[in-house]
Amino acid sequence: MPAGEHVAPPVAEDYLAAPLVGEVGAGPGYLPQESVESWFLVYKHVPAIMGRRNLIAVEIGKTSTSMLPLLSPGDIVLVDRDDIDVSHAGHIMLVRDPEGAGMVKRVSVQPTPGGKDFSIQFYSDNAATNPPLLYSLREDYGGEISNAIVGRVIWAWSDVRRK
Repeated sequence: MPAGEHVAPPVAEDYLAAPLVGEVGAGPGYLPQESVESWFLVYKHVPAIMGRRNLIAVEIGKTSTSMLPLLSPGDIVLVDRDDIDVSHAGHIMLVRDPEGAGMVKRVSVQPTPGGKDFSIQFYSDNAATNPPLLYSLREDYGGEISNAIVGRVIWAWSDVRRK
């Protein structure tokens, strides 16, 4: 008997379509948001996704290992571009280096001595081989956090055949 023969099709209103916009590095990578490579259907009633609308999906680069063991090369992450809140250190975010290259990193933002600037630290789960990256919000990003943070990673898919 064919699988799913008597199963009703999914209700379209229960899903969001998130564009897969390309690959990002664990070190310097790229983020080609202009071209949509594919689409991911996301069930919108999952608590982590409920109420979110400005979503993109990106693939962890084939040689990017800085977020191991949590994220592996080839994994797909779902990013909420409306969530750039960095008030709590350690959130996994899609970020840009000062040259605009996209990366998936944990983020910590701290005021500098004197309070005239903030230091932004991007750090990896695989820190032994990937040292933290430290930037100045004012000097490296023109004082705009949105120049450094694309959005928060809210979901991930992994191909378990490689695990």
